[in-house]
Amino acid sequence: MEKNHISWDILLRKVRRTLSPAEEAMFQEWLTRDERHKEYYERIRRVWSADETTCELDTDISVMIAGFDEHVRKERDSRRKKIVRYVYRFVACLFILLAVGGGILFLNKGEKQPDRLANVNKEWVPGGNKAIILLADGKKVDVEMLADTMLYKVDGIEVQKDAGVIKYSGLQKSEVTYNTIMIPKGGEYQVELSDGTMVWLNSDTELKIPTVFAGDERRVYLSGEAYFAVTKDERKPFIVETDLGNVKVYGTEFNVKRYRDDGQLKATLVEGVIGFSSDRIAELKLKPGYRLSLAEGSETPEIREVKVYNEIAWRDKRFSFENETLEEIARELERWYNVKIVFTDPALKELVFSGTLSRYGKIETMLRLFEEGVEVKFTIESDTIKVIRK
Repeated sequence: MEKNHISWDILLRKVRRTLSPAEEAMFQEWLTRDERHKEYYERIRRVWSADETTCELDTDISVMIAGFDEHVRKERDSRRKKIVRYVYRFVACLFILLAVGGGILFLNKGEKQPDRLANVNKEWVPGGNKAIILLADGKKVDVEMLADTMLYKVDGIEVQKDAGVIKYSGLQKSEVTYNTIMIPKGGEYQVELSDGTMVWLNSDTELKIPTVFAGDERRVYLSGEAYFAVTKDERKPFIVETDLGNVKVYGTEFNVKRYRDDGQLKATLVEGVIGFSSDRIAELKLKPGYRLSLAEGSETPEIREVKVYNEIAWRDKRFSFENETLEEIARELERWYNVKIVFTDPALKELVFSGTLSRYGKIETMLRLFEEGVEVKFTIESDTIKVIRK
């Protein structure tokens, strides 16, 4: 073994205080050999000693950490600027991946946190069950304003506030009327449609629906992001209409994401079969595990196999990123925490990260995580979080 290298297993057992006498001697010798070794170990200890960590060691993570060690060893004699640019990005991805299975707070016990993040969790808390129902007559029902114990019922609508579900009973009327479920930034809600279809609505989303499905189809209108578990009815196809095209199904589960600031539509199939079409695109069929992406102005959708969990993690109250840019992640944080994030250096938008964290953690956890490994820091000015280079 090279003198500057030490196995991840020894570092982990050191944190857990389970080293043998021989391993302890090996660790101490390695620690005193280079000042950077102490800093490296302290970073690992802060992760695994954090009060809020719940994750356990994963084989793949262990292999990746070993890869990081190997990279540092091989590149140590190269130009420092090149090392810093590559390794910082690698470390950032590593630390995020360590959070799989639990929200890790990068907080050393007893350590005072930087003032620039001190007020983040007071002003920008995670989202929760929030919705406004725009009724057919133009009246608005703000679900947050309903009494906690109140079961709101009107025109075939039942709101179960504690459960975070809006139910439509399918009350038949002489004419079809429409409601719009509006989810603000920092909100989410579930809707049970009159046919039994369940819809999960993400932040900053609007879903226009008929109070009862009449005719030979079931059509809804979406802006934002929603997960659909459609009740099977071969006689009445279910159609999700967006401004870029329609997703058509007969009974299946899938996710549709169409935020205008993303500049594209994404439809991911979990099970069953869906078809996508528009005025300029003939119907294309998707298989489970595949995602269709269509950029604004394009007539050629991209269909490729994806890790479905990354696409639908929000429904399970998680953030899950894989090779996503900091700009893309920032948009997700803006919607969920109802914040504004601006970049003072456009180049920082292109930093790439992977990992999984709880959506119900404090935003400062995410900000510390990014600061830990790459050349960025976050400052608060009024109602804005600025991303700047260290």
